[in-house]
Amino acid sequence: MKKKLIALALTLAMALGLAACGGSADPGTGSSSSPAPGSAETPSSGEHEPVTLRFYNYALAEEAKASWWQETVDKFQAENNWITIESVAVDYNSMISTFTNDLASGLSVDMIFGEVSWIPALVEGGFIQPLDQVMDADFYAGYEDFALEQMSYAGGVYGAPLYYSPSLIFVNKDLIEGAGLSMDDFPTTLDDLKTWIETLADYYAGGDVSTIFGLTTSEVSATGANIKSMLASFGGTLIAEDGTLASFEEDPNATAWAEMMDFYNYLISNGYTQENQKLKDYRAAFGAGNVCMYVDNSWGYAQIGEVDANADAFTVTAPIPATMGTYGTGASTIQIQNLLIGNNLSDGQREAVNLFIQYVTSNEALEEYMNTVNLAFPLHAGMADCQTSPILEGALPGIENIVSYVPIGAMISVETELATAVLNYTVNGMSLEDTLASYIAEANYYINQ
Repeated sequence: MKKKLIALALTLAMALGLAACGGSADPGTGSSSSPAPGSAETPSSGEHEPVTLRFYNYALAEEAKASWWQETVDKFQAENNWITIESVAVDYNSMISTFTNDLASGLSVDMIFGEVSWIPALVEGGFIQPLDQVMDADFYAGYEDFALEQMSYAGGVYGAPLYYSPSLIFVNKDLIEGAGLSMDDFPTTLDDLKTWIETLADYYAGGDVSTIFGLTTSEVSATGANIKSMLASFGGTLIAEDGTLASFEEDPNATAWAEMMDFYNYLISNGYTQENQKLKDYRAAFGAGNVCMYVDNSWGYAQIGEVDANADAFTVTAPIPATMGTYGTGASTIQIQNLLIGNNLSDGQREAVNLFIQYVTSNEALEEYMNTVNLAFPLHAGMADCQTSPILEGALPGIENIVSYVPIGAMISVETELATAVLNYTVNGMSLEDTLASYIAEANYYINQ
């Protein structure tokens, strides 16, 4: 077990930049059973043996999300008084080290608010179990097939998907309109997008606008995931169906890679985007009104809203343009936030996790959160009537243009190396040929370990 924990910690250490989630809440552990109104029948404690779930949740350490999660846990406990949830609030950057250390000390990790990219390493470490071992079959059948496909690894589906986001463009409509542009004419091709970028750059030259079109380029996995999605928008793919690195010798991948890298170089060399910026940096700058457009997942708005509570007044979204270079159709990979389930649960704990997942995955619990705080799109048939946030309406065409990717154990490292490749080409002066050769060598090193 100790060796597994050490290996897991090393494998996932690079995931700490994945979501670049900020927040000001102090990490801590606690549980609550305060009463809350609800129509569900509350079982008496005599009908069930009391159980406790230790729930590791980095959202509880984020100012914008903490109150909703704690209130949701409180309400669930009030309706199920035989279940106690010990919420462990851990800063995102300390998430992996905290629960691996706790496991090593004999504490349980029963449920984790997590990321899709964590799944392979957690499965290989033997720390999480498939969703169908816990979830009622009827409820399980309500999930969107593409979500279950994306969360599949080694023959199982791991984690209960809560909601998803494609890559989309956050747009400050006040800055756009100030430059004489209209969202009614938002670009549908790469060439048109460049025209917009250059128009905005000319208009805001010498002013307070720091970024015209932001793409993250810091050397962390979150950046690599973002770049992986941009490669998909240009018509390329990163991982082949057999889990090996995709070939970049033939089209569409060869052209998609070259055109994507040239787009990053166009943005950085002209000062339209900033080098070595994390998503959290763009979120903060956008909330402050200093960014015209940038590419993110929908829940990036939570941090935008932390900077300006009235950011909804100037924030709109748009899909990636439908024509991106020679082969690109503006497709996007998806990100899914989910609940990962610990591998060593008792029967009572499995029942409790099943109930909690179903409780959270409902319009009554999740709709307001997805509309005002952590903007996203639903993934379960039971939430078919969930209203879409007005901020996300502009990005709706993008959800029809999503592609899945093959999960591999080395994905975190492969994504991080992708971010390094972009910086090598755009900042460090490496040729496109040498950049690709270096990336292939580094990515294959991690894949073949």
